[in-house]
Amino acid sequence: MKRRLVHWSLILALATTANVQAQDIDLSAWQVASEEHPCDVTALLQNPAGTENYGWNRHSSDAAAGYNKRNTEFANSLYSGIGIESWYWSPVKGGTLIWQDVTELLPGTYRVTAYVVGQIYNNSARKGQCGKGTYLFANEAQTAITSAKWQELTATATVGEDRRLRLGIKADTQNENDWVSIAHVKVLCTGFAGISSLPTTVLDERYDVSAARETGVSHIRLHRTLSDSGLTPVCFPFDMSEEETATYFTEVREVTEASLATDGSVNYETRSVKALKAATPYLVRARRGGRQLIEVPMAILHPLNEARPVIRSFNKTQAIGTYRAQEAIPGIGKVNGYSFYITAK
Repeated sequence: MKRRLVHWSLILALATTANVQAQDIDLSAWQVASEEHPCDVTALLQNPAGTENYGWNRHSSDAAAGYNKRNTEFANSLYSGIGIESWYWSPVKGGTLIWQDVTELLPGTYRVTAYVVGQIYNNSARKGQCGKGTYLFANEAQTAITSAKWQELTATATVGEDRRLRLGIKADTQNENDWVSIAHVKVLCTGFAGISSLPTTVLDERYDVSAARETGVSHIRLHRTLSDSGLTPVCFPFDMSEEETATYFTEVREVTEASLATDGSVNYETRSVKALKAATPYLVRARRGGRQLIEVPMAILHPLNEARPVIRSFNKTQAIGTYRAQEAIPGIGKVNGYSFYITAK
C-alpha cells in the first residue's frame, strides 16, 4: 500500500496533543540519581506550585473553603506567593489535611521540598502563632511545621514496589493549627533502586529509556499518547502478540519503503500487519485516543543501545527509531519517545 504524507511533522504532532504540561524526564539521569546529583521528577506532580485550582486533595471539613490563596498573614521575605490551603474552625486532630498521590515512580529514595505554614487562627489568645502538631510529610517521613509564616521544609521518603508517593501536610492528635498551606513543591530522586527491582517494568514516552538495558521477562506497562483519528508513529522496545495488538489498535501498518520529496513531504509504502515487533517502525491507529496505558503481561525488553539508532534503511532514506524525546530535528521538530522519523541518508 502506498500513501503520501503531506508533511511528516503533522503525523508526529499527534503524539504531543495530550498532556501538554508534562516535561520530559531523563531516565538515564534517574538511574544514576544520588544526593550529589539528584534527578528532578517534579513534572509528575499535578500543580506542584499550588497556583492553580486542581491537583490537590484537602480535608473534607473545609471542602467548600478557598482552594488556593495569597494571604498576607503568611507573607515574609522567604516566600509570599500563592499556596493550597486547608482551613477549619477548629484544629483537625490526626488527619491528612492537604495531599497528593504521585504514582508510577521508580523505586528509590525521594526528597520532597516545599514551602509550608501552620497557624492558629480561631483562638483569640494565640491567634497568629504556629502551634504544634502539623507536618510536611512524604509517605512515612515527616518534618514538623514550626512557623506561622512561610518556611521551606524537606522530608525524605522511600518509594517501594507500589511506586506511590503520597505527600502534603498532615496533623497528629495534638494538632493546634486550624490553618495550613503548601506551595512550590519539588520532588527529587536521590537514589534509584533499579528497574530490575520491579515486578513490572514501567515505561513512559516522557522518559528517556535509551539507557535501560534490562532484558529479563517482565510485565511491561507503557504510557503512550496515541490517536484514534489519524496514524501515530511508534517504535516499541518489546513484541506484542496479535491478541495484544488488537486490544489497543484498529490499524497497524509497517513502513516498507520511503522517499523524501523536495518540498519536505514523505512518500512511503506500508503493509498491514497484525502483530508488532520490537525496534520496528509502525504507523498505528488506536482504539482510543489520548494518553493511555498499554500492558504486555510477559515480554522481553529490547532497548536501543543509542539515542538515535538507524533501525531500517531504504533506498535513499532511513527510519530512525528513538526511545529518547528529540527536541529539534530539522524539518520535523520534537519527536516523543517510543517513536520514529524518516530522514535522508
